[in-house]
Amino acid sequence: MMTLTNIKSLALLAWILVNTLLALAIGSELGWGEKLHQPMPVPVVHSSAPIEVALYPDFRLPAREKTYAVTLERPLFVPSRSEAPPAPPPPPPPPPTMQKGQFQLLGTIITDEMRIAIVKEISSGKERQIVQGFTINGLQLEMVEADRIVFTQYEDREEIRLKIQRSSKPVAAPVAAPQRGQPARFQAAPATSAQPAGPVQGAGVPAGRVERPAPLIPPPQTVEDRKRDPLLKDFYK
Repeated sequence: MMTLTNIKSLALLAWILVNTLLALAIGSELGWGEKLHQPMPVPVVHSSAPIEVALYPDFRLPAREKTYAVTLERPLFVPSRSEAPPAPPPPPPPPPTMQKGQFQLLGTIITDEMRIAIVKEISSGKERQIVQGFTINGLQLEMVEADRIVFTQYEDREEIRLKIQRSSKPVAAPVAAPQRGQPARFQAAPATSAQPAGPVQGAGVPAGRVERPAPLIPPPQTVEDRKRDPLLKDFYK
């Protein structure tokens, strides 16, 4: 019983001693109440000195021919360790060619003022009229003659001739010469044989020949006649 009381007394004394030491340490740190409200410290201002900033020079790639001369002469990723030969230039494109066989000649109209070709477009079947010197589908009509025309393109030319189908019917003989500005009238002549049964007698006609009438040559058309012509009226508007 006495031992337990002594232990409690010693513990109480130790606790009192520790608290006393803590109070003394706090009191000495605060100056026993004199350092509770300390004045604000005054900042120390130093005179400013110029600051020099050293800038590095601009970045530039080194000279490739000098620094990597060996690498350029013997590339690392080329099996032969030598530069590949320059690629050959691409072949020139083929020159454009003229597309022939686009039209079929149906007829021509030749006057003092112009020359016109009447053609048929084979792909579409349309009939077109072209004046000499004009172009159609990129083809220029260079020449128009009575039985042929010439197209040119890309220093090439195509000649189209008029295909005439001979008729087996007898040739019609004219009745009379028409007046100026009136269409010619024709009358079918009776068919005759090239070799008659007997000689034909006539003034100035040799025996064994058949006298045929002279072909009718129509008079030249005037401008008014051409305006009334359905094929030429569009060119005089």
